Amino acid sequence: MDGVDPRFLFDVNQVVGEGRHLHEMTSDQFFLKNLGVEKYDLVFIDGLHTYDQTYRDFCNVSLRLHSRSVVVVDDVLPCDQHSALRTQDECIASRTADANFDGKNLRAWHGDVFRLLVFLNLFHTSLCYATVPGDEGVQTVIWSRALEVEARMRQQQEPWTHPPFSVFDRPQLLLKKMWNLKSVDYGWIMKHKKLYNFCSESILLDYFNVLFADAQSRN
Repeated sequence: MDGVDPRFLFDVNQVVGEGRHLHEMTSDQFFLKNLGVEKYDLVFIDGLHTYDQTYRDFCNVSLRLHSRSVVVVDDVLPCDQHSALRTQDECIASRTADANFDGKNLRAWHGDVFRLLVFLNLFHTSLCYATVPGDEGVQTVIWSRALEVEARMRQQQEPWTHPPFSVFDRPQLLLKKMWNLKSVDYGWIMKHKKLYNFCSESILLDYFNVLFADAQSRN
């Protein structure tokens, strides 16, 4: 297991050991130095709350994935229009200036990570994703489309279990937005929430049991 952060807020000496390695540096430095294991089963991306850094982390880690790897991206759904701003300072200033601000969750900030979904949908068609609401936040889960193709081939004699969630399929709309990514803001993403491919945690886990059961049967 590898953990990467420019500044860990705990005593790393109490965590490292027995296959656990913590790297106190930026993710860019980590990948530039080619540290960590060769392939990861599970990756959790919780970065700077900006789509560009999150996408860079995703592209870097995609070189370390195998056919059954899963990537989880945090902070994909802003809690309000203030939370969707590029910096936390902007978020706090905007929320404070809001006449309807009730004084709660002043520092709640997710940034513009939601723009990552545009890139995933347009440029990573070999991958599938679904977004799972949860008590600790909303996260997007990403996996290889090859798992679905292989499972479908193995179930030719049985009814195929299709993805148990609605899949966004409007590439022309997203292509137009690529020319003006700033227009993909809080208002736009709320209007086009189908881009998230929302799915409950329990349903997604049941679906994974179908996909990964086929993968495990080959071992």
